[in-house]
Amino acid sequence: WPAVVLSAFVLLGKPIMVVGLMGRMGYRKYTSALTGLSLSQISEFSLILAALGVSLGHIGDEVLGLITLVGLITMAVSTYLILDSHMLYAKLAPALSFCERAIAHINHKEMADDHSDVPPVEVIVFGLGRYGGRLIQNLQRNGVEVFGVDFDPEMVVQWRNRGFRTLYGDADDPELPGLLPLDHAQWVVSTLPDCVLGLTLLHTLKSHHFKGSIALTSHNQRDEQVLIDAGADLVLLPFRDAANQASHMLTSPHL
Repeated sequence: WPAVVLSAFVLLGKPIMVVGLMGRMGYRKYTSALTGLSLSQISEFSLILAALGVSLGHIGDEVLGLITLVGLITMAVSTYLILDSHMLYAKLAPALSFCERAIAHINHKEMADDHSDVPPVEVIVFGLGRYGGRLIQNLQRNGVEVFGVDFDPEMVVQWRNRGFRTLYGDADDPELPGLLPLDHAQWVVSTLPDCVLGLTLLHTLKSHHFKGSIALTSHNQRDEQVLIDAGADLVLLPFRDAANQASHMLTSPHL
């Protein structure tokens, strides 16, 4: 019974604490819920500490056995929680709204109401790091109306303070397209090199009947072919594209 009670506390209490903390940090309930479910166990480090405690005489063998049993139970159950995390999230989502309190998540409808003269978005860029950040700067400099999406709330605020229209969001969040200004967008560009994320975003946009073109990013030609076969209109390879541009600059006559 002690093992059952402690396991229940870890399996239920730990995800709730993680969801609450991540919500206070500004993450959406989707990200918070999946993170909490993936952490719903004690780690193997607990067993190392327990073994160290036994060797030093601070705890007895019975306590070590209890910790080991709790570890086995929580690791086994959390495996199924992780595998079924998306299904569980769909059921728990209505009850998780309490965690979205830390920062204001402005969607495009609210922005349109506040700024009726704002022109429609032409390009939506996922990922505002070094590659994506430079991309939205160049697009806006060329007169393209661009909208940025990033997983990091601080990055979103940073670019918003620099005058860019941005939104906090997770690329694999199935609810995110409902917050995006997709109606007039000609391109959705993902600068995230993860092939699985790219495929998930591609599937989500198609399920929402996005009529524009989709560009995804890859760091190798194997994933490039996978993304093309899945239906991507364009696959960006930053290293290859940068090398091509560099070679063009080096062989340009004006040099």
